Formats: sequence, structure tokens, C-alpha cells
Amino acid sequence: MLRPFPFFLIVAGFISLHLFVPEISFAQQESIASQHVRMLVPAERGSLGREVISDIERFYEFANRATGSSLPQKIQIFVTWKKSDASCQWPDAGIIVGMDQPAASANLRAFLFHSAAREIARLGLLELSDGAQREDTEFLFEGMIEILVHEFDHSSRKLEAAWAFSKMFDEMKILGLASQRAWSTYSDGLRCLRNASPGITFLTTFRELQARDRPLKLFEALKKSSLTASMAAAFKAPPAELESVWLKRVREYPLEDEITTVAEEAPKLNKAQFVPDIGKPGNILQLRLFIEDRARNLLPNGVIVKDVRTGQLLKVQPSSENGIEFMMAGIPVDENCPPGEYAYQVTAIDESGNLRRWNGNYSIADK
Repeated sequence: MLRPFPFFLIVAGFISLHLFVPEISFAQQESIASQHVRMLVPAERGSLGREVISDIERFYEFANRATGSSLPQKIQIFVTWKKSDASCQWPDAGIIVGMDQPAASANLRAFLFHSAAREIARLGLLELSDGAQREDTEFLFEGMIEILVHEFDHSSRKLEAAWAFSKMFDEMKILGLASQRAWSTYSDGLRCLRNASPGITFLTTFRELQARDRPLKLFEALKKSSLTASMAAAFKAPPAELESVWLKRVREYPLEDEITTVAEEAPKLNKAQFVPDIGKPGNILQLRLFIEDRARNLLPNGVIVKDVRTGQLLKVQPSSENGIEFMMAGIPVDENCPPGEYAYQVTAIDESGNLRRWNGNYSIADK
């Protein structure tokens, strides 16, 4: 059987990308190629593409070995500033990297490499599992992708914060196979370190207890079986037992109070402000956090406020006033709360895995 010439394969790949991303204009793009990767970047960004292509090629070779030579021989990557997310087109071996992100502007080269590497790893896992990424397996894909990317550049320390997120999920009663299999519910469909953390800690647990390649056996098994059957086959135990071992590992994991992966980029709390200054029973006390984020990769879901008085973990929302941005959490004060000073704790974990904690107090007045 005759096989298409490589030239026609490349053209077919570009046409596929064009159908996937209609705004591609070939006349305005520069094509940069390595042995297995061909990347289209805006012509004015050509130097960026040339700087990063060799690293992307090296990651391709690493991911291809890790996934049993499952990657396509040629991957097409389209880099655009008209999108804010990254995705891959399987099985057509097309990748879109959206650069319209604050973190990209802070470090273009690092952001482009990390985004491209993540989608190459995703393609490898999709090939290995025959496209088994779906609602109930998404958390495992996200976890394995992060493990592979950070293993490649020897930055696994950045994944230490995944244990902190997992501990918080456990405290909130949303850590477990049933919770994480409902990907869209617990993650809101957002791909980030917080949402990848359960998958990271689950797979790392059995990587350490059994063998480094055992998690990849899970993805291979997904080609033929359901998630529960694949888990049992790959890890030689029923899912309920696997879950129990995982949760025990998370609860016993010795976590540091502070994790610094890139010291100059770690979040810094400049000011904490209460509105009003003193809370009253039956009201909500607003905590405003003015956090310096030099890497521009601290997401609202990476900031958690704990009310020590009640033990409640509070969600944080981005807000602004008079053009000044801050993050905000509401501390509910029940009707029967006695007056006095109470403690709170803020935990901030950015997408680089930096973890910082700050402690403070708030005041409650008489009714």
C-alpha cells in the first residue's frame, strides 16, 4: 500500500489546523521545524519560536519514550495570541497554544514551552489509551501530564503543592474517586495545578509504592476497559482499596509550611484589610487581600482562607475598587458569636508550585 509523501502529510496537518483554528493566515505565520515538531508562530514572534523549538523537540523525545513510542512522527503546533487556552486535536496530531494569558506576558518562553509540552504529553496519553480522556478519567490525564512535564525538566518539587491542595480537598470532603471522577463539577472545567492535584497525588502514590511505569499501565488498560477495571488491572487491587491507600498517604504526607520553587516569583501579601474594620454577629466580614504576584500565575482558586474559629475553608474571588485589584473572601459571623479576637489563615499556591501562608486576626464586636 502506498504511503503519502512527508510533504503531503505536513500540508494535511496544516490544513487540519486551519479547519480547527479558522483565524490561521499562512501568509502571516513563520514555520519553524525540528525533527518531530513543526510550529507556526506569528511572523513577528519568529525569534520566540526559534528559541523554544529545541526544548520542545527534546520533550517530544522524552514523552515518546515515556508513553511507549506512541506519539505521531510529526506534530503540528499553532501558536496564537487570539486564544487564551491550549488544546490538542486528536488523532490529527494538532496542538493549539493560546498565549493570551497574564502568565505568558510575564515569561513568554517558559509559558510557551510548558503549554506545548502539556499538550504533547496529552497526545501521548491519548494515543496510549486510544482516546480515553473523558469526564471520569480527566483528573488522571491532568495529573499524569503534570508529572511528565515536571519530570522532564527536573522540577518535581513544583508538584509538592499538589499534596497541599489534596489535603484541603480532603478537609472539604471532596477528595475521593467519586468526587474526582465528576471532573466538571469539582474543577469547573479549568485545567490548573489545583484541579490536577488529586490526579498527581493518586498516581504518585502508586508510582512510589509499586513501580514508576505502573501509572502508564493504567492508561494503556483504559484502551480496553472501564476506569475501575483498568485501575484494578494496573494496580492489582480493587478501586476501594486503592482509594483508601491514597487517602491515607495524603493525610500522612509531611507538608512544609512554605514551598518556594522560584523565590523571586513567590506570592507576597502586601496588605490584608477588613471591611468593615470590626465585624458584627449576623453579618459577613469582608477580607481583602492585596497579593503581589510577579509571575502573574496566581489564580483565585489557588488562594484559600481558613477561618480558624469555625474551621471553614472559604473561597476567594477577584475584585477591584478604584482601579486597585485584590482578592476577597467573606467570613460569615453567626448570630451567637461572642465578641473577641479570632484567627484566620491564608494559603496561596501559584501555578509554579510556590506555597505561602500568612496568619492574621479579625475582631468581632458586641451586637
